Amino acid sequence: MRFSAGVLLGFLVLPCLLYGTDGNVLWPKKKPLFPAIFSFGNSYADTGNYIIEVDPRPAADGVGLPFVPPYLDKTQNFSEGANFAVIGARALDQTFFLQQNITFAAPMNSSLSVQLRWFEELRPSLCNTTRDCGDYLGKSLFFVGEIGGNDYLACLSAKTVEQTKRICVPAVINAIAAAAESLIQHGARRIVLPGNVPMGCLPAILTFYPSPNVPDYDSYGCLRKINALARYHNELLRRSARALRIKYPDAKIAFADYYQPVLAFLRTPELFGFDRNRTLVACCGGGGQYNFNPAALCGFPGATACADPARSVSWDGIHLTQPAFKNIAKSWLVGPILSVALGLPFV
Repeated sequence: MRFSAGVLLGFLVLPCLLYGTDGNVLWPKKKPLFPAIFSFGNSYADTGNYIIEVDPRPAADGVGLPFVPPYLDKTQNFSEGANFAVIGARALDQTFFLQQNITFAAPMNSSLSVQLRWFEELRPSLCNTTRDCGDYLGKSLFFVGEIGGNDYLACLSAKTVEQTKRICVPAVINAIAAAAESLIQHGARRIVLPGNVPMGCLPAILTFYPSPNVPDYDSYGCLRKINALARYHNELLRRSARALRIKYPDAKIAFADYYQPVLAFLRTPELFGFDRNRTLVACCGGGGQYNFNPAALCGFPGATACADPARSVSWDGIHLTQPAFKNIAKSWLVGPILSVALGLPFV
């Protein structure tokens, strides 16, 4: 079983946002804090769109978790939100990559512009008048991301890290900002922009881009240059969030941090119940130094899962485990989500 941010949204965040919590944050107990949640992004948030697109069977059947329903499942009721995210999705259209002589194709046509088009197709069924849409969408919560990681993997297939940082990162950030602005123009007023994880710490990246030079790795064993790429992405995304808040003062737009929470897992894993000796090793995989093998991916023949996933940070070398996402969700609930809900100061 693979855990993703779909679990974060469905298992922890969504019930808290729609129905309140019994924890330290005093959310309303009766009336939902948000009438609906709409999510855009990649596999860190996909709750079934990819499965429906490539194998049209009912997604997440029998799981029993309150996922934000995948948009491509037309049998769903989307009155409380929809998930447009797709595994492997990129922020940028394929045209950008072809212009850069990058032939590494996405698994399906599901870029951020495509996901926005899906939202525009759904919108008339959600609300009718300008006033109704302004009230409904203005009070709903929108996640735009996490997205961009797949774009950078495509860029790195043909360019250096520095070229990717110079050419691809600004283009990705512009696409995310444009998507957020488009949603604002459609009536959205509460938007969360999740940043990138420390990609240089992912078992998959460590496997694909090994270096014989010890200085290329930091004290946690992560690749310095690729983490610098992720930090640059996050800094530009923070700037975009600030710029959008200035341009649209009525909108509440917050950056949500994946990077620092994951570093905290590596710095003091015992505090979160993780095994210090396996912080960079995937729980589910096909062997190797980081237990990530492209020839035996998690869920395929040759791969096995560790005995206790709760002791691991990484589930399959790309995605985090449920306990990791749960800890990140806690930080988001008292950070960016609380900010957009109550209009608190942003960082």
